[in-house]
Amino acid sequence: MKKLILIIGLCSCSTTQSIYDNSYRYYVMDVNGTEPDAVFEDRSEAASYVEKFKEFHEYRIVKAQSYKHYDD
Repeated sequence: MKKLILIIGLCSCSTTQSIYDNSYRYYVMDVNGTEPDAVFEDRSEAASYVEKFKEFHEYRIVKAQSYKHYDD
């Protein structure tokens, strides 16, 4: 029985926790791209970036909830 408890204890998996908060990130992405070109904490900064480069890119702003990642 002791060996079984020892084996289970040594083979246990760790878990990952993500804690969501009420903040968001704004990703500026080219409509033909797969990766964001820029990331902002404020939507107005993202909109300024889009305006600055609109001659060269067709950008969209993607809003995503921010989270903190903790490992056990």
